[in-house]
Parts: sequence; structure tokens; C-alpha cells
Amino acid sequence: MALWRDCLRRIGLGTLLLAATAACSAAPAQAWPAWDGFKSAFVSDDGRVIDRSQEDLRTVSEGQSYALCALVAQDRKAFDAILQWTENNLSAGDMSQQLPAWIWGKTGESWGVIDANSASDADLWIAFTLLEASRVWCNPAYADKARALGELILNKESMEVSGLGLSILPGRTGFVQDDGAVKLNPSYLPPFMMARFANAWADDTRWAQVYLASQKLLLDTGRTGQYPDWVLYNNGEMRLPDDEQRGDYDAIRTYLWIAMSSEKDPTTAALLKQLSPMAALLLKRQNMPEWFEPVSGKYSAERGPAGFQASMAPFLQAIGMPELAKKFHGQSLKTSSKEAWLKYGYYNGALSLFAQGYMDNFYRFNSLGELLPRGKEVKSCG
Repeated sequence: MALWRDCLRRIGLGTLLLAATAACSAAPAQAWPAWDGFKSAFVSDDGRVIDRSQEDLRTVSEGQSYALCALVAQDRKAFDAILQWTENNLSAGDMSQQLPAWIWGKTGESWGVIDANSASDADLWIAFTLLEASRVWCNPAYADKARALGELILNKESMEVSGLGLSILPGRTGFVQDDGAVKLNPSYLPPFMMARFANAWADDTRWAQVYLASQKLLLDTGRTGQYPDWVLYNNGEMRLPDDEQRGDYDAIRTYLWIAMSSEKDPTTAALLKQLSPMAALLLKRQNMPEWFEPVSGKYSAERGPAGFQASMAPFLQAIGMPELAKKFHGQSLKTSSKEAWLKYGYYNGALSLFAQGYMDNFYRFNSLGELLPRGKEVKSCG
């Protein structure tokens, strides 16, 4: 209970926290070869992030949201192009009125939306990055767009879940089963991001509720020491879907988001502590398996792809294993070579970009969830 009281105290600071998130200006740009390589391989000139591993050369809203780390790179031209493409093509021209569709690509001879359902992880990342861009680049218009998107997320992608409280669903439709069970994804809810929304928009107490529910979800679903991709909550009880017992390509992100969250967040220490079995296994194996079964305890004999290894470096650093973290960090890409990034692949590339940028101190998050470019507080716009 003390943990939850501390959470409530932090997210209830109201005016003080709103003042702390006033728009700020960034430090001078610093070259980031990894961003240049990722951009040249996967981002078109007009701002579309292309998954070249798929025959339809699709774009997913997740990719658009991840590429907004152009903010960290201080690449405002790319940031605005990615944002404009996303709004025009995934939100029918107005992100304040329509959540982004989650798949866009080629069907037959035409290009357009393939699946109009939303993906809340992408929606949250876009809102978060816009909110931070408003501080870093002193542009209130970004904050207005973030707030409008945040309202859509709450109104269309949230619901009360027994055992958790007000929770963010993975998308607008399709995640409440006939028996009332609600399907959730722990990797969709980075702790620093949930803290940022609760602090920045403290006038809407729903964000405080969402923050608490997200932290409880992470504590509940990681209690075996490994995270699943998907869980079901029904009448206050949690279980894994019968046909989805593993944690792999979704769950890998959960460790990364927890590791990147501030050590001053009241749940970070508890989340890392319950993942100590994972750290012990990584020390023993010297690599990250491709999948786990959190309930049975089984895991793949095969190592995961390079992006999996890179993404565990911040986790190992946060849990106090710096030498092993360096080894895992060695599998991230730092080059600007387009060919190297194309070979590495879109999803591995996204994981590596986040992890490499964090390990090389291109960014940090403070206890309020604010982005710190190059690990430093930004100066006030005033």
C-alpha cells in the first residue's frame, strides 16, 4: 500500500508538476549516426516508415511513432514529415478527430489503409513525443495536438478493468471477449510515459488512474520474472490466453521500457527486483532467448535476434550488471550505413535504436517522465 500511496502523491502534485513541464529549448544538435542509418533505410522522404520485410511494404502506426525519435536526433525536418504523413494517411488528415489506423500498405494496385483499427501503443507514443517536442522545440501547437490525441485515447481506447482500474486497451476494438475477459499487452505501457501523462495532464484525473493501473499491470504480469506478450483479466483474475502462452516479440520491449524509466519512479525498483531471475538467466546464457513461457518456465534454446540482445543492455545496466550490459550493447547498430540497417531489419532496428541511444546517453527520462535530450534538462523557452 505504501508503494501506491507514493505513486498517488507523485501524480497529484497538480500545479507544481504542470509548471515543471513548461516548454523548453533544446541543447545544440549532436550527430547520431544510428538515426541517420535507420532513417535512410526505413523512412521515405515524405515521412513514411516502411517495413521492407513485408511483401506489401506496409507501414504500421507503431513504426511511425517510433520514428518520431527524430526528436532525440534534433531532426525537426524528419519529425514534421513523419508527423504530417501519419496524420494525413492514418488519421484522415486530423489526428485530433481520428485515431491513427494501424496498418497502411498496398492492396492490389492501390495504396491505403489495410486495417482501420487503432494500436494504442503507437497512439501513446505519438502523444508522448508531441508533448515532449512542445518542450524541446518551444512549440505549443505540438502540445495542443498531443492533448487532443490523449483525449481520443481516453475516450476510445480505455475502460475500467476489474482488478486493475481504468486501463488502456491495445486498440479501439477487438479486445473485450464474449465472456467479458479483457485482453491487454504490458509492452504497450512504458512507465515513464504513463508518469508523463499523469503529471502533464494532472487536471484530468483519468490519467492518474491509468498510471496506477499500468503499474499494477506491470507488477502483476512480471511476477514470474518474465513478461508475456498478452494477458487476460476477467472478474479481477489474470491469466494468459490459451493460445498465447509466450513472451517474445512484444514482451521484449517491456524490459526495455522499465529499464529506461527513472530510478526515482516509485515502482522502478520493485519492477526490476521481480525480474532478477531474468538477469540471472542472461548471466548464465550470455544471450537473450527468443521466447519464454512465463507460466511453465520453459524458454527457447535458440538465442533471440540481434535486436533482442541490444534491447536488454539498458535492463542489465539498470539491474546492476554493467559489464554484461556492454556485451549486449555490442549487438546494437551505431553505423549510418543504409545497407547495414536494411540487413538488420525494421523491428530489430527500432529496438536497437532505442537501446543504443539510451546506452550512449543520447537521452534519458526524469522522474516526471520528461525526455532529457543527451541526458540533460532543457532550458526554459522564456
